[in-house]
Amino acid sequence: MMKVMFLRKSKTNLIFQAAIDVFSEKGFDKATMDDIAARANVAKGTIYYHFKSKEELFLFLVEEGVEMLREGVESKLTEDLTPREKIELILREQISFFGQYRDFCVILLRESWGAEDRQLEFRKMIRSYMALIEKVVQEGKDAGVFHDVSAENAGSALFGMAAIAALHILLGKGDYDEDKLFSDLKQIALSGLLK
Repeated sequence: MMKVMFLRKSKTNLIFQAAIDVFSEKGFDKATMDDIAARANVAKGTIYYHFKSKEELFLFLVEEGVEMLREGVESKLTEDLTPREKIELILREQISFFGQYRDFCVILLRESWGAEDRQLEFRKMIRSYMALIEKVVQEGKDAGVFHDVSAENAGSALFGMAAIAALHILLGKGDYDEDKLFSDLKQIALSGLLK
């Protein structure tokens, strides 16, 4: 029984990676289940056994990726960190995640703004990550170290700033210098542009 479960998990992982590759290369609209099956070296029926449609597979990828990002950040946020240190950690981890999972970053940020249904699902999925950022912003406001801004606006701005800056570099095929990107975004997020 464990062998079957391992086989299924292994096939799902093959499909997962193949879908990331194909969606990042061709985009959602041009990618086909045949392309994904060929890349995963599995029968198309195997994909349909796990996922009812290309849309469902895409949403699964986004959900899994966002969950990996959230769990990775959340596991490093400790109570002994100040709100400022937590924001720095969130920025650094998000930049690092997008550098490590470049193709996923491209899919997440380029394709998630497609069909209206996909946008709604994306917003639901990203909500748990945004809530994590909002909680830190609220903590900083309550401690009197952050300005009295909307935690929701600040959370989406911090996520969006790091995400779009990363995407700009990744799509431009430039050198993804995580340290420089982190340094710039930390300056902008925590001290602003004005001297």
